[in-house]
Amino acid sequence: MPLDNTPALNRGRLVLYDWEKGHINRWVATSGLGNWQKIGGRSKQGGGVCPAPYQCNPSFANYWVQVAPLDLAHVKGVEGAGYPMTPFAVRTKEGVQRSDLLIHRDANVPGSMGCIVLPDDEFKDFCTTFERELVGHEQIKLWVQYDF
Repeated sequence: MPLDNTPALNRGRLVLYDWEKGHINRWVATSGLGNWQKIGGRSKQGGGVCPAPYQCNPSFANYWVQVAPLDLAHVKGVEGAGYPMTPFAVRTKEGVQRSDLLIHRDANVPGSMGCIVLPDDEFKDFCTTFERELVGHEQIKLWVQYDF
């Protein structure tokens, strides 16, 4: 996903890739809110983008995503299934803690508070494909990266 200094909501791609099978599928996704989808947005609690691992202190190689979703129908902004990401909490290089990141549907306003979100139709397809392709796995690696 590109990061820039415009208030427009940027969208990128969430890709499911198997090193043996190759490309499986890709979906339109976003993270953060338009005004905070910029380079410094990783440290904005409540609207900044999901920090890329190399932007954290200490840096790490990748996130992990739980294959079995949680039922978060009661959580405003998620209102349905959510796939937790670990580590649960990360600290950006600027010293700001970001936590409780998920992959979920874009439930109320366009964008997220830092989670990776997909529009309804994309999220439905993501859930079906993700759970079908990952039978037998508890979690998978997730790389987060941005274009500047």
